[in-house]
Amino acid sequence: MKLTPNPELKTRNSKRKDGSATVLVLALLALMMVFLTANQLVLHNLKREVRLVEQKQLKKFQPAAPRPAAPPARP
Repeated sequence: MKLTPNPELKTRNSKRKDGSATVLVLALLALMMVFLTANQLVLHNLKREVRLVEQKQLKKFQPAAPRPAAPPARP
């Protein structure tokens, strides 16, 4: 006895698989967006911190202001 496959059953199963694949792809895209946003925030904070460190270093190693010339000694 040979059974013929039911075409409706196959279509229904493939639609379920396609639907779950779509949900999986959307979930992965959402996760990637979360990582992208987090990386952007960290990058912004690091740039700000590097700028502050650079300003401190420039202030620390800035050449000293020239001293006023001593008045000439009176004889």
